[in-house]
Amino acid sequence: MSALLNKTTEYGIRAVIYIALNKTKYLTTKEIAKELKIPQHFLAKVIQKLVKAKIIFSKRGKNGGLVLKKSPEKLKIIDIVLALEGDDLFKKCVLGLPNCSDKNPCPVHQNWSIIREQIKQMLSGKTLSELINGEIRI
Repeated sequence: MSALLNKTTEYGIRAVIYIALNKTKYLTTKEIAKELKIPQHFLAKVIQKLVKAKIIFSKRGKNGGLVLKKSPEKLKIIDIVLALEGDDLFKKCVLGLPNCSDKNPCPVHQNWSIIREQIKQMLSGKTLSELINGEIRI
């Protein structure tokens, strides 16, 4: 599914998983970036969005860092996707055609509308915990 999700979202999901797996301590963006081999400056922007969306809590200071704001059992995958991509994935034309709509559909509009809704439902119904435990694949 990474072909559908942009790099920002891919990195964000990976970072959130990493933070969830290291729940006993605060982690820095630098640590996460190094471990996940993600450019630190890029990850910092991703983390900012996740903090703003109240998915991650950021504590400043010597013993500060990042932790999840919600438990992995309560955090839906859709929350992460929407925080980082907005709802464009669920609104825009899959072919990138600017005038595609229900009234002016592109050749794949009907098919994509069905698939897009299935993806939205799947992401809305699954938690970070399920992803971590291998119950779903994204």
